[in-house]
Amino acid sequence: MDRIYNVRGGRGGDASLLVGVQKTALIDCGMAYCASDLIKNIKKVLGTRSLDYVFVSHSHYDHIGGIPYLKCEWPSLIVCGSEYDQRILRRSTALKTIRELSREASKIYAEGLFDDYNDDLLKIDSAVYDGDILDLGNLTIQVVETPGHTQGTLSFFVNRQILFASESTGTFNSSGLIIPTFIVSYSQSIESIKKCQALNPKFIYSPHYGLINPGETLNFWQKSLEAAERSRYFVLHYHDLGYSEEELLLEYEKVFRDEETRTEQPFNAFRINTRSMIRALLGRS
Repeated sequence: MDRIYNVRGGRGGDASLLVGVQKTALIDCGMAYCASDLIKNIKKVLGTRSLDYVFVSHSHYDHIGGIPYLKCEWPSLIVCGSEYDQRILRRSTALKTIRELSREASKIYAEGLFDDYNDDLLKIDSAVYDGDILDLGNLTIQVVETPGHTQGTLSFFVNRQILFASESTGTFNSSGLIIPTFIVSYSQSIESIKKCQALNPKFIYSPHYGLINPGETLNFWQKSLEAAERSRYFVLHYHDLGYSEEELLLEYEKVFRDEETRTEQPFNAFRINTRSMIRALLGRS
């Protein structure tokens, strides 16, 4: 644990720095608007050492926004992610959406200040797969495929003790609740939660929250399953009552979007994700 550092540059995204004896790696890299602060935080820890790898959990803008800026700072940096997300980031439509959401976030979090970037740098250099292990020297990162939030979502198991859980398992908040964040598949998320549970991690980092109190670890997975089922029941219940997709989305926001969630996720990003989730549950995706 003493070799893992929270280096996030600002609200809305995660960035955890792992410092091995031989190599260094970042797990996710937050949003574009705060990339300069992210880089400053990394340098405070690394000093003259370089950043060698970035592992991305999935290709949403709030997890990969810092990549182009990190690439400019450390040109030899290798970005690792799923093969699926590697393909996604080759699509002009995906790059356009990422840029639009990044600009929106800058207006919310940074008064519109936004340093432009080169789309050619926003890419995954090396595809990684379930079970792959990278040795940083006294620190190992094992790739765990956990689809459900997206098709290419990954979790990362460090030293077979510390799990950086993906959003397919939900997001924990300070009140002890877990907000379900499956978007493309409820059933995949359920399987991903069970897969993470079987790893029996000693410590869990939940996305958009951080390290969970060890006292919550044993109950985390059951709470994740229950939160996902509650969300599924909610959507199907209101659909059966005849609610339109738009009406259902508004009702869902009232129940599942608390103040803490609002500070971490801009409204348009929430609507895009929730609409996709509703359509997946109703078989419309």
